[in-house]
Amino acid sequence: MRFASVVSSIVLSSLCVLGTASAMAGTDPIFTKLTEAKSPAIVTIKFVLKISMGGSDEERETEIAGVMIDEGGMVMASNLQLGGVSEAMRSFMSQGMSMTPKDIKVLVGEDTEGVEAKLVARDSELDLAWVQIAKKPEKPYASIDFSAGSKAVQGQTLYSLERLGKFFDRTPTVNSFEVGAVVSKPRKLFVPSERLGAGLGTPIFSSDMTVIGVTVLQLPSKEELEAEQGMMGASRGVGEVILPCEDVASAIKKAKEAAASGKPVDEPVAAPAANAEEKKEEK
Repeated sequence: MRFASVVSSIVLSSLCVLGTASAMAGTDPIFTKLTEAKSPAIVTIKFVLKISMGGSDEERETEIAGVMIDEGGMVMASNLQLGGVSEAMRSFMSQGMSMTPKDIKVLVGEDTEGVEAKLVARDSELDLAWVQIAKKPEKPYASIDFSAGSKAVQGQTLYSLERLGKFFDRTPTVNSFEVGAVVSKPRKLFVPSERLGAGLGTPIFSSDMTVIGVTVLQLPSKEELEAEQGMMGASRGVGEVILPCEDVASAIKKAKEAAASGKPVDEPVAAPAANAEEKKEEK
């Protein structure tokens, strides 16, 4: 009884604080406008991630954010969340470990079952991946055109739009944040002034609802990570950042070309069997 009473007090206090904060903050019409105008293009990708390591396999049902970038059913997402890894991260994977996404489905709108899709392209450097819905749609899908995006500047307020998880019925949600920095290395990126509330693969918009870019994970090179004693040592500046529209549009163009070529991209993403020094010793 005592524990239940403590929990109730905490919950009630939290609700009071939230209510007060909401009343003080007022409302921002862009939240509703952005949700109504752009959320039809925000989808959920559901798949099974097969993880193989040490001769044993494990399968995990997973849901991640996706954005429809083509009315024919091409969806863009985070490469990392779709089982891919960057070269820098491979060195931190267990030897012999591999990850393979399978049974991919895309949930559009209120659909809870999903339509079958296939992984058609990856860009590990930019942390982007694309899946294509297999069945031709009866009517064009709502999509977001990243080639018609704009740029951001330091101090500008931006907005993210994604969907909550299954527990919250995948409801569209909007978050706001400021651009803390605009960096040019390793490439042009918009860095949020504080930890971004949005997940990877989330489209970012300006106050006039023009798309600015998409959230991605950018990591230093393997050598830099090792010099900083791994991921924790290199945490300064590492995390979710916004890849500008111009780079996203260019990557989408290459992804469509790769998809049209039929080049397979769904082979397992594996850690290297041995590093360069080990290979030299073997010789």
